[in-house]
Amino acid sequence: MTLIALFVTALAAGYVISVPQLGVNWQPDAARDQLVVESVSEEGPNSGKLIPGEGVVAVQREGGGLTPLSAETVHEDPDLLSYQAYNALLEQQSRIVEELEKGEITFITSQDRVVTLTAATLVDSDALGYFLMKAGYGWVALLVAVGIWAYSPGRIETRLFCLSGISIFLTTLTLGTYGGREIAIDGDVFAFLMSINHLSVLQVCASLSALFWVYPIRQGRFPLHYVILGAGGLAWLSDQLQLTAGSRYTVYSVIVAGFIFGVLVLGRQWWLTRNSPLERASLKWCALSVFSGCLLLTSLIMLPPALGANRGIPLSLSLISVLVLYLGMAAGLTRYRLFDLERWWFKTWIWFFGGVLVVLLDLALIFGLGLAGEMALALSLALAGWLYFPLRQALMRRLGRNRDNNFDLALKNLVDNLFSANSVGRILAAWPDLLAQTFAPLSITETSQGTGGKPVAVSRDGVQLTISALEAGQTVLKLEFADGGRRLFSPEDLRIATLLRAISKQALFTVRAREDGAEAERRRIMRDLHDDVGGRLLSVLHNAGDERQVSLARNALQSLRDALQALDLDSSSWLADCIQDWHELCSQRCHEMGAQLQWFFTGDIDQDQAITVRQRINVSRIIHEALTNAFKHARPDYIKVHLTVDSSMLRMNVTNDGVAGNPSLTESIARRGLNNMRTRCEELGGRFAFDIRGKAATVDAVIRLDGD
Repeated sequence: MTLIALFVTALAAGYVISVPQLGVNWQPDAARDQLVVESVSEEGPNSGKLIPGEGVVAVQREGGGLTPLSAETVHEDPDLLSYQAYNALLEQQSRIVEELEKGEITFITSQDRVVTLTAATLVDSDALGYFLMKAGYGWVALLVAVGIWAYSPGRIETRLFCLSGISIFLTTLTLGTYGGREIAIDGDVFAFLMSINHLSVLQVCASLSALFWVYPIRQGRFPLHYVILGAGGLAWLSDQLQLTAGSRYTVYSVIVAGFIFGVLVLGRQWWLTRNSPLERASLKWCALSVFSGCLLLTSLIMLPPALGANRGIPLSLSLISVLVLYLGMAAGLTRYRLFDLERWWFKTWIWFFGGVLVVLLDLALIFGLGLAGEMALALSLALAGWLYFPLRQALMRRLGRNRDNNFDLALKNLVDNLFSANSVGRILAAWPDLLAQTFAPLSITETSQGTGGKPVAVSRDGVQLTISALEAGQTVLKLEFADGGRRLFSPEDLRIATLLRAISKQALFTVRAREDGAEAERRRIMRDLHDDVGGRLLSVLHNAGDERQVSLARNALQSLRDALQALDLDSSSWLADCIQDWHELCSQRCHEMGAQLQWFFTGDIDQDQAITVRQRINVSRIIHEALTNAFKHARPDYIKVHLTVDSSMLRMNVTNDGVAGNPSLTESIARRGLNNMRTRCEELGGRFAFDIRGKAATVDAVIRLDGD
């Protein structure tokens, strides 16, 4: 296809070069309806023959007749004319070319001077420069469109986009051939080029409107895109048959209507992609580029003729909209680094419509209030600077506040977790929740996928944010579709995730260092207690004078051993052995105090089930304190202890009779012991209750065995 385009371009350029030139720049004078000599090339064969500023009214034919000239003779885009004037122009062009091909042409000036000029082939003419500039616009569109089509030739959307690129190429190529003519080209060639131009420009509009019927989501089974292309062909046929007064009705008005229809189709696509972030991101950039490019193309080139007015901006400058359209579409259709582009989407729209608003404000001041151009511009800039731009900034801040709030809240929670975290496990457990709160992804999953050696990585299409593990042995986390699927991940998300991960890793390092320091201190205390206090207690035990002192020394030595075990976080005890020890503890205390022990145990114990030293010691102290309170604040005849054990919970119920006096006073006296039991129970993630009914007091404690 590129070779064909090169051949067609070379053929058109050869024709432009072959048309005889005079070396004269003409300026149309619409007020006097004549041609005015703007300049004459000093290197050309006609230097000094015509006076710049002089009007030319006719060409004198060799047979003696005259071919009138007018401002329309060199009209850049003659399809703005009525069909009657257009047909007359084609006939005029053919007659002028007949004279040029003879090598000499005679003009009649407005001062009735008769001037004969020499016509020759000029390779470096302005007409060739005009042609190359227009062809350049077309080649940009063609290469982008064909490149995307070649990237995925089987998709209907790339075919439609390729058709639009080819159509733009033919539009600019034909325009460059006839629009930059010095004074005339052959009428039949002119008519052929105009026919191709109108067909191409109609198909540009039709193909882009049809594109949004199928991209990024096909809107229905009905092949509306083919109907739209057919409608463009019918409009071209009516133009060729000249069924109306002029091409402004068969071409330009149709294009304006097609643009409006395309906006409606695009709006429906916007609704259909509301839950498809990747398709929505593609649509954003296609919509932005097509809307911006087509709006510029329609408003600057198509709309004025459709309304019966002349263009206010030169056609060459207006065609810049082609670059806006096709370069933007390339980003959307190929989905290339959309996460990188998406962050500019909202800002680009604000910039675009901001400029439009300023221009409209200026026009309103000029035409609505009748102000002079300078006064209107000054007032427009003042209103824009003092009123519009502050309001726009406030709107942008408000729309961006949600994401900022998420990040601020995530930082607050991160700091709170870091200051309150007492273990590495707590930080690791809170890490996924922190990411979920910050980015609100549709999903967070564990994956073995790497991050390319980077701590945090975003996929090319912006769908996934992958975060490497905080420490060895942990899994990589993959987040998909930010903000509940409403957007893709952006470079800003990459920066935030990198920051959160770095802070969390530093927190892990700090907590681990604190745990290592605490462990070292525990080991030192254990050594000191074992070597010093333990040795002294053994001396007391060996030198005890009676059985009571021996018993006290043994109890103190056992308490020391329990304390040392409590400091050793790695040690544990078998649950079955602990229950037997608790039974012996209760039997011994009840025997010493002369009370009857009623011991009950229910539940199945796994012989391999273990509990931590902290759990064993706390339960032992709770039982010991319950017995102490019973013997200290009552005169019990019996102590009933009921233990119930399952795989995750231990329930302990200790009841004694013999409560005398005011029950509330008894509970108040025992308050300190009750608080100690409640604290030990809550340390193990359990719950505690104390109740006095009549002469019976009950301690009820539930301990979690699966906690730490």
